[in-house]
Amino acid sequence: MDHLPRLSETVYVGLCREVGSPTEVRIRREVKDTEEAVSKPLYIMRGFDRMRSGSIHEGFRLRTSDVDFMLWPPDHKVICDLSQISLYRIPQHTVILILMECDNVPPGFTKLNLLSQSCNAEVISSCVIKNNNVFISSTLFRDYHLDFERTCNVPMPNVFSHGPCSTHSIMHDLENDHAFCFQSNHWPTSALSWIQRCFKKGWPNQNVISDILRGGFHVVPIGSTPENELEWIISFSRAEQNLVYSMNHCQFLCYGLFKIFLKEVINYQTNTPILCSYFIKTILFWVIQTNTSLSWTPDNLLSCFLESFKLLICMVHTGECPNSAKQHV
Repeated sequence: MDHLPRLSETVYVGLCREVGSPTEVRIRREVKDTEEAVSKPLYIMRGFDRMRSGSIHEGFRLRTSDVDFMLWPPDHKVICDLSQISLYRIPQHTVILILMECDNVPPGFTKLNLLSQSCNAEVISSCVIKNNNVFISSTLFRDYHLDFERTCNVPMPNVFSHGPCSTHSIMHDLENDHAFCFQSNHWPTSALSWIQRCFKKGWPNQNVISDILRGGFHVVPIGSTPENELEWIISFSRAEQNLVYSMNHCQFLCYGLFKIFLKEVINYQTNTPILCSYFIKTILFWVIQTNTSLSWTPDNLLSCFLESFKLLICMVHTGECPNSAKQHV
C-alpha cells in the first residue's frame, strides 16, 4: 500500500482540474452568494424570500450539477413552541405565526398549526380544520404552487411534481427544482443533540455553528397521500450548505469524487436513480465529524473515500441513512 499516497496525490490533482481548484471553488461561491444578495430585495417585493441551494451553489460545475431554489413568504414565521410568540410582538410589522406540532408524526416531520390569520392565497387555500385547529396541508400547498407555475405569467407546461418540489427542465437536460416552503429563525428542539455533538467532536467550528443557529431551518411539503397530508419535512438545507462551505478542499474533492462515482457507476444507465447525492452528502458529514482519526490531506484522499464508501455500504445493508443534524452518536 506504499503507492497509495502517491496515487491519492495524483487523483487530487486530477480532481482539481475536473471539480475545481480551491480558488475556483471560492470564486464560484462568492459569485452565487453575491447574486443571491442582490436579487433578494426583488423577490421580497414579489412576495417571496429565496435561497439558492444545490450543487452549483456549493461550488460544483459538473455536467450533472443542478440549480435548486427554496422560496417562502417572509411574513410567515414558524415557531417551535408557544413561548416564542413574544419575540414577534412588533406593532409596526405584521407577522403570521405557524406553530410546529411534532406529536404523532415520524422523527424529522412536523405539522403546522396556523395561529394567525393569513392573507396569502396559497396559505388560505391550503388550510384544513382538524380538532378545532387550523393546519396547513402540505399536499394542498404543494399542488397550489405546482398549478401556479404551470399557469403563471411565463407558463411552464412541462413542470411536474418531484417530492416536495416543482421541477422543470432547463438547458442541457438539467432540472431546476423550486421548493415552496416556510422558514423558521429558531433551531428545533429535536436537533439540539446535533449541537451538543458538534462541540463534542470539534466539527464544525464554533463560528460555523453560530451561523447555522442564526440561519434556522425550513419546513417543506412532502409528496404525501391523504392520510399524511398534514405532515411536513424539517429541512436543514441552509445548515448543510454552511457545512459544505466549511469543508477543506480535500473533503470537498472527496464529495465531488463521490458525485462522479454516483453518476458514472451506481446510477449508470438507469432511468430511476438508485441513490441521490443527498445521501452522499450526509455520509460525508458523518465521516468528517465522527472519524476524527482520518487525515483529510491530498496524500490520504483515497483512504478517506474508501472509509466513506464503507459507511455507504453499511447504510445500504441496514436500510438507514440518518440525518446528520438529528441523530445521536
